Amino acid sequence: MRAAVLLASAGLALALPLSASATTLVEAIATARANNPDLRAAKARTEAADARLRAAKGARLPTVSLTGEYLSGRNDLGGFFGFGASDVDPRAVRLEMTQPLFAGGGIAAGVDQARAGQEAAKAQGRQAEQDLEVLVARAFVAVQAAEAFLTASRGQVAAFDEWTRQARLRFQAGEIPKSDLELAIARLAEARAGEARAQSGHETARAQYTALVGVEPIDLSAATEAGATLTLDETLARAEANSPMLEAAEAGVRAAIAAERAAVAQGLPSFALTARTEQMRDQFFPGYRSDAVSVGVQGRWTLFAGGRVQAARSEASAARRVAEAQRDAARAALKAQVINAWSELHAIRLAADAARDQSVAATSAVDSLRNEVRVGQRPMVDLLDAQRDLLAATARRLATEGDLVVAARRVAVLTGGAPD
Repeated sequence: MRAAVLLASAGLALALPLSASATTLVEAIATARANNPDLRAAKARTEAADARLRAAKGARLPTVSLTGEYLSGRNDLGGFFGFGASDVDPRAVRLEMTQPLFAGGGIAAGVDQARAGQEAAKAQGRQAEQDLEVLVARAFVAVQAAEAFLTASRGQVAAFDEWTRQARLRFQAGEIPKSDLELAIARLAEARAGEARAQSGHETARAQYTALVGVEPIDLSAATEAGATLTLDETLARAEANSPMLEAAEAGVRAAIAAERAAVAQGLPSFALTARTEQMRDQFFPGYRSDAVSVGVQGRWTLFAGGRVQAARSEASAARRVAEAQRDAARAALKAQVINAWSELHAIRLAADAARDQSVAATSAVDSLRNEVRVGQRPMVDLLDAQRDLLAATARRLATEGDLVVAARRVAVLTGGAPD
């Protein structure tokens, strides 16, 4: 009876009421988001994209510049204009404003390209968050499963230790052959080796959780999967509407189209309104003085550049086709990913049900064999084998229950909503 209680305790470990301070999966994900370096990097990339958009918009605004110079020296005009050698202090100051009027669409294309880059950076940040959610869920349930399996392994060691003690007493009393005692000793050694492996797996799971979340796992609450599931068609539709990966690919296409427009603008004229005021002293001859104000329009048109403009257009056009192909590939990859996640969730649900049934049956078999061995109907080796089978069934159940939580979380993030 003691062995059954010890082994069954592992099955109840995840279902027992927990204290109010227990860490939920949602809380673990929130903590990981605050500590994860990949998300910090994604945030920094988004901020850089925001800055590029502000810079692109700034190209539409006027540019105001102030320049000045001051020199001191001697100027000998050799009698030209009646000036000989004299000391001069040439100095000048200029204030100039330039307002772009037309740039062939290059400025607007730059803004659109920067905006698309900003949208892509934000989408990639959300994708990183979704990937992190699934990783945290996997680490979360791995710790729980490792703890429960370690408890079950320790329970099996305690059970086999007790059976070995009883077998030694019965052998000394002449009730069982020596082979039964040796089998019990062998099973005990095997159980202790399994406990060592379970301890190692438990420590590994905790270390992986700590590295991912940023804090050690303490008092993790039970994580369960959501009950209802969308149909495959509904899942595909929601995933395509909410996929950051696809959104980033679409933004890449928009950025490539804008870059193509910017390349075309290189071959078009540009015009800007210019206003200037300047003051000069001693610039050309001693006593020279000039105060000027001017307003006008500046223009520039590159008529020939050795084929560089046409090459830039061809390159931008090819880049657009690359972006479109990458978008189509992203859409196909998303569909395959959703189908895989949806099918895996349904398969794991069936496997989890089977694993629970197997665990219940294995527990019942151990209870029955214990009574049969006690009255001499079955040899002790059958009970030892049944207890080993029970531990294996417990391991499968814990693994499939954890896989079920991860699979449900994966489908949830793909469709744009994670279960609480």
